[in-house]
Amino acid sequence: MAASTARPSSLRRSAGALALGVGLLLAGLQPAHAQSAAGSAPDDGFSELPRSEQDQKLQEQGLTRDDLAREDALKKLRSSTDTDFYSTPAQLPAANGGVVRSEPSTFYLDPVKLIKPNASATRIMYRSTNSKNQAVATTGTVLQSKAAWRKPGPRPLVVLSSGTQGMGDSCAPSRQMAMGTNYEGLSLAGLINAGYNVVAPDYIGLGTDGAHTYMNRVDQAHAVLDAVRGAQQLGMEGVDAKTPVAAVGYSQGGGATAAAAESAPEYAPEVQLKSAWVGAPPADLTLTGQHIDSSLFSGLSFYVMGAAEDSGVAVRDRLNAEGQRRYDKAQDSCLVGTVLSDALVPSEKLTADGRSFFQLLGDPALKAYLEEQTIGAAGRHPRVPVRIAHTVADDVVPYQSGRRLAQKWCASGVNVSMQTLATPTHVGASLEGIPSMLVYLDARFKGIPQTSSCWRL
Repeated sequence: MAASTARPSSLRRSAGALALGVGLLLAGLQPAHAQSAAGSAPDDGFSELPRSEQDQKLQEQGLTRDDLAREDALKKLRSSTDTDFYSTPAQLPAANGGVVRSEPSTFYLDPVKLIKPNASATRIMYRSTNSKNQAVATTGTVLQSKAAWRKPGPRPLVVLSSGTQGMGDSCAPSRQMAMGTNYEGLSLAGLINAGYNVVAPDYIGLGTDGAHTYMNRVDQAHAVLDAVRGAQQLGMEGVDAKTPVAAVGYSQGGGATAAAAESAPEYAPEVQLKSAWVGAPPADLTLTGQHIDSSLFSGLSFYVMGAAEDSGVAVRDRLNAEGQRRYDKAQDSCLVGTVLSDALVPSEKLTADGRSFFQLLGDPALKAYLEEQTIGAAGRHPRVPVRIAHTVADDVVPYQSGRRLAQKWCASGVNVSMQTLATPTHVGASLEGIPSMLVYLDARFKGIPQTSSCWRL
């Protein structure tokens, strides 16, 4: 038992580097805050409020001036990022995962651009297939670690699926990496410092043509698996079709990772997937929708509505004029802006008939769409060991969502390890999850068998 939990020296060094990065990040951000926070106007009239009232409003909504600085930096992406790279060509490769184009990229951990991870970055566009069975172009970033690999066997490739970024094209993780505004930077740096090569998909429609199909189970699974295929085609040393692969992600990324793990046997059987770390997965969107209705994170409902609308479910016309205004704004916003704009707004004041958003989820067409996005349905399950990590005090994705997914997979014979994180809140647990993820991967790639939690679930 001790062998599976003890941290090797390489992980201690990674943790130390990660802690140092956090400290430098917080220190380096201060000048940016002073310059940008005062000029940020994330909500109507916000910038005109006295500073004390601004601070009070931010505190009520669980945000900080750090968040405003990040949002301000995101706005600059529209003019600073080469949009030509993200344009879909007239013809796509014949096979899923086929690389359309690639180019060297940059990756910073902070918007002041002081901290660069120990890896080379390559931006890629590759072919995938969406839930409508249409070929689409999507993008991502491949990070080749410069750290030594000292574990048994070849250096693995880890596909990290990002948590919720937003719906606007400027929110795409590959665009944000160059600006130092990707909040997944700490997870990516931890993986890189531990010696893993990493590929981080942007998801379908996030940065590229078309709407971002937020939390669409099939689209996210395909984008993740095809990102692995794309990375393996770049000709990088040690990254090819035989490379062992692990999948990790938290929140939206946890859902994408879970969907990819259970889709891999049929969609990408050649990918050498060895394990998956699934953090706070929104495996049941109806349950999550009820949890966030009229809460600090109620704006995320507009993201799900946008994906449903893209799939042919009429949702927008069920909102009143104010609801439609907020819906339209959310479809081109990043996460912080959406949270700040729509936090704690009673959803029954935004619908045409006075029902809450949760009550709208019971409408037949929308209910059917959401049920199709459920992860862990009969007949779908991973063929590899999986760790599900979730905090009981999650204020965004209810703990029962992760636990029920574990129970379903256990019933299908999957080796599932269920870890209950100790840190309160969704965001807090995401930080606790980073060292948990690194220890988990270290054990799997050292060949230590996973102990199942299914007996107690």
